[in-house]
Amino acid sequence: MKKFAMATVAVAALSAGVAQAYTVGTFSNGFVVPNVVHNGASDTTAVGLINQSGEARAVYWTFFDENGGALTSGCFAMKNRDYQPFVWSAESGSSMSGKRGYLVFALGETVAAPAAVPPIAFAPHKECADSAGLQTNGTLVAANTSPVAGAKISGSAFQVNATNKDVAFIPVIDGPLSMVATADLTRLDPGNLTVAAGAPSVGATAAGAAAPTAPQPTFSMRYAVGTGLDTSVVVWSTADQRGTYGVDVYNDQQVRKRLNLVLKKGKMNVFDPKTLAGLPSTHTDGFIEWTPGNGGTAPRDFADLGGTAGQVLTVAGGSVFTYSVVNSSDLSATQTILGSHR
Repeated sequence: MKKFAMATVAVAALSAGVAQAYTVGTFSNGFVVPNVVHNGASDTTAVGLINQSGEARAVYWTFFDENGGALTSGCFAMKNRDYQPFVWSAESGSSMSGKRGYLVFALGETVAAPAAVPPIAFAPHKECADSAGLQTNGTLVAANTSPVAGAKISGSAFQVNATNKDVAFIPVIDGPLSMVATADLTRLDPGNLTVAAGAPSVGATAAGAAAPTAPQPTFSMRYAVGTGLDTSVVVWSTADQRGTYGVDVYNDQQVRKRLNLVLKKGKMNVFDPKTLAGLPSTHTDGFIEWTPGNGGTAPRDFADLGGTAGQVLTVAGGSVFTYSVVNSSDLSATQTILGSHR
């Protein structure tokens, strides 16, 4: 009976994540891998890229920590219709072991600007430039970009654990990416990436405000916990989402429990639903309703949220993405479920 129950949970978890309003599986000027970590070559994030831009392109990548700090970056060339494997443990080296964060892959601008646009400030190299602006998918957005129709790469990602003989799917957030006009792809900082179009957008919340001025999307994040079941919920955003949020947690009997969710990291948070203070023992299978940007309902100057004492935090607008990883030790299976939103 126990195995049957576990299988039922797995099927229910999968069916809950079928219809999503994210954009996935497209080609654009870049993408985000929202959860990246390695613990040596036997447990690492692996990414695969495809170039369908019609020409050889330079692809720039940057690894950010959970607060958006750029820790390391690089670049590689891709020929047209080329496939490029990217294994994080090999690219980052042993010094990054155990450091969790996210990767941004961006297509570099390598063509001359038309006469109507000021000259591009970033000089291209045959493979990678010392500095580079973002390719713009045919849209003229700033002086350091030019309209080229063929700005198209795509990506997929997995967490590969050779020791456990397990491979877990990691959702990739599609572009087009939007960056500030002065962004240099070789030297990105936390504020350079403003939008990843594959994820829903949220509005800004002024410092000390009770709520954002515009309606925010509400995410339903799946969880299943208990004997033989564990869940990790990943929350990623281009904005600073640090705060204490009131969330509604529902079980499979439609019973609601109001709890607090504390997000302590600026750009990326991973939490275990079992750590939510006050979670009833009856809430082993269900979902968590969370609305970004309402952290203003509680004081947002907490030093324990990663800021300094007395600091007032402002939630900037941007893109938000959530997903859950449900692991069943009884079934030796890991399922990835996108967070639904409305």
